[in-house]
Order: sequence, then structure tokens, then C-alpha cells
Amino acid sequence: MCEPATLAIAAAAVTAAGQGYAALQSAAASRYEARVADQNARLENEAAFRETENTKTAALAHYRRVAQLKGEQRVAQAANGVSLDFGSAADVAADTDMLAREDVQRIYDTGAENVRGFDISASNYRSSAKASRFAAKGAIVKGAFDMASTALGGAQQYSKMKAA
Repeated sequence: MCEPATLAIAAAAVTAAGQGYAALQSAAASRYEARVADQNARLENEAAFRETENTKTAALAHYRRVAQLKGEQRVAQAANGVSLDFGSAADVAADTDMLAREDVQRIYDTGAENVRGFDISASNYRSSAKASRFAAKGAIVKGAFDMASTALGGAQQYSKMKAA
């Protein structure tokens, strides 16, 4: 059977090794979280780009629908012998243009708001990744101090047992 002083040193060594392993695992988990957050930020950036493209496409489609509507209005007015250059016909065309501009502005505003949401999410993910990297470094430093504290505690216990 081992003497108590030897057991104290062995216990301190095993505890310190366990603390070191736990620190390495904690750091690895934090680095993994950082990689996931970085990937999520990239995906949010891609979503923002796609939303910008979709907004442009929606505005273009709206312009095309308005052009078709204006064409139908002109055909109907011309078929009824209405002059397109002044009066009610001109007012209808002007109102159609005004409403089309308002609709397109809403399309762009909605798209911009969606892009803003993606940008905010991407920024939050980048911040989370940065915090996770700091946590990984902190876990290693904490583990080193825990191991040193355990080793010193074991040495102190050993010296007390040897002195007794």
C-alpha cells in the first residue's frame, strides 16, 4: 500500500490532468460554436444578397404589370374614342404612374427592411463567434490556473505529510 504522501501527489496529478482535459474540451466546444456562428453569418449575408436580388426582380415584375395595365387602359380609351393626351384619360395615366411609383417604393422599402434584418442577424452571429473564441482562450487560461492551483495544493499537502 502506498504511503499517504504519495497518494496525495497522485491525487493532485490526476485532478490536474482532469482539469487540463476539461479545459481542452471546453475550448474545443467554444471553437466549434465560433465556427457555427461564422457559418450562420455567411448564410445570413447570402440571404441578404438574395433578398436584394428578389426585391429588384419584384420591382421589375411590377413595372411590367403596370406597363401592361397602362396598355390596356390606352386600348380601352382609344376604342371608346377618348383622347389620351388630356382630361380624364391623362388623369388616369398620371394616377396609374403615381400608384405604380408608390407600390415600387413599398417593394423596395420592404426589401430593404428584410435585408436589414439579415444584416443584423449576421452581425449578431459574428459577435457570437468572437465571444466564443474569447471563451475558448479563457477556458485554456482557466484550465492552466486550475491545474497550477491543484499542483500547488498537492505540493502543500505533500509537504505537510512529510513534515509530520
